[in-house]
Amino acid sequence: MEAEILLKRKFEEPDPEENPAPLKNLEEKISDLLKAFQEIKRERDALALALGVEKEKSIRLEKKLDFFSHEREKIKMKIDQLLYRLKSVGG
Repeated sequence: MEAEILLKRKFEEPDPEENPAPLKNLEEKISDLLKAFQEIKRERDALALALGVEKEKSIRLEKKLDFFSHEREKIKMKIDQLLYRLKSVGG
């Protein structure tokens, strides 16, 4: 029954000219919020760009590491071959 009474009741909209301060405050808060949102978006974009650069660096460094690891293995094999040849000459 209370719900029916509430539904039948009409609400009057406040006249913004009577009390402009709350509306002005709301406008300022929304403006500040939008500015903060834009700043956060700029920060996010800058961080995403920096992350992309760092990922590229990481990929390049991983490729270099793989290259040097293979080179190290080749050098190790060469040294082992040379040592084997030296042992066979001395024996």
